[in-house]
Amino acid sequence: MGYESKNIVKSKTFWFNILAALATIASQFGFGDFEPDKGVVAVALGVVALVNIILRYLTDQGIHILPK
Repeated sequence: MGYESKNIVKSKTFWFNILAALATIASQFGFGDFEPDKGVVAVALGVVALVNIILRYLTDQGIHILPK
């Protein structure tokens, strides 16, 4: 029985984390005087953590970065 893995670009967890990182970076630029409420930031971090836990629970395959 071999261990099968998928390319990282097919990983929902990978893409969710890329999206979360881009949203974090975007919130620091291009919004002028916008400053997010600290409560909203805390909730957003909790949501990201919860989604990561759920995606990890649903995952049944490893990933690889380099071609096999």
